[in-house]
Amino acid sequence: MTILIILVVFILLAFLGYIEVKVSNNLVKVKKYTVKNSKIPSNFNNFKIVHITDVHSKIYGENNSKIKELIDKINPNIIVMSGDIIDQRTGKVRDFIQMYEDIYRKYPTFYSIGNHERKLKYSLYKSYLQQLREIGVHVLLNEKENFNIGEQYIVINALKFRANMQPKVLTEEKFEKQVRFMKDKLEPIDKIKFNILIAHDAENFKMYEKLGVDLIFSGHIHGGIVRFGKIGLLSPRRKLFPKYAYGKNKINNTVMITSSGLGSASVKTRLFNRPEIVEVTLKS
Repeated sequence: MTILIILVVFILLAFLGYIEVKVSNNLVKVKKYTVKNSKIPSNFNNFKIVHITDVHSKIYGENNSKIKELIDKINPNIIVMSGDIIDQRTGKVRDFIQMYEDIYRKYPTFYSIGNHERKLKYSLYKSYLQQLREIGVHVLLNEKENFNIGEQYIVINALKFRANMQPKVLTEEKFEKQVRFMKDKLEPIDKIKFNILIAHDAENFKMYEKLGVDLIFSGHIHGGIVRFGKIGLLSPRRKLFPKYAYGKNKINNTVMITSSGLGSASVKTRLFNRPEIVEVTLKS
């Protein structure tokens, strides 16, 4: 009898695992958050932002129709992309850009790179960013732009991946040195204004908070690959139980939204960790 129970449990777990890998990994959810801050101008009350990250060149539906439908349903004011949209192993850069092109043209899109864009062959990397710019994408590499509604505006900052890499062994001295390095790379932060930061690696949240920004969009950790409720199992650096793997986190007055992303990199399987796009509504 005990052997039979064990066998039934094993079959049930195998079935659930199969459903997760073959079905849930292809069902995109929309994760919604609200961010309140007194620095958000009145013209930006109910301003909607879609956050997309870690796509790794994955396509959902013919010509990426499923993602387009979800974005059009949200009808955001802007889209932010926090890197690894393209996978370093792909050579089909133009094909992938075309699948997002009508979205890029329809919604102002702010894009900063992750490690996979940076690992493209240099000529392909330059060509990819140039093609994005040609269709109107705001590619930000250690840069910032203001986004206006009337005479009011918010500031969108971005760190390219090499500027937000964390040292493998992080002493207090290296932490301070890395924060100084980030500050040197970024244009000065006007702390009176509401500042968004796009930065790929969520593990660096404590560093980003020192920059004086208000809202961070990040990814890279893929939700921890396997999720047990609110806990992610593994980071890309093979760290167990990464602290900022997913969701809305806060240090002092800085909020970070970490998405589990839409695709997978070296580890192709996600368990209990559906792909997602993020919808954030600002409240002044």
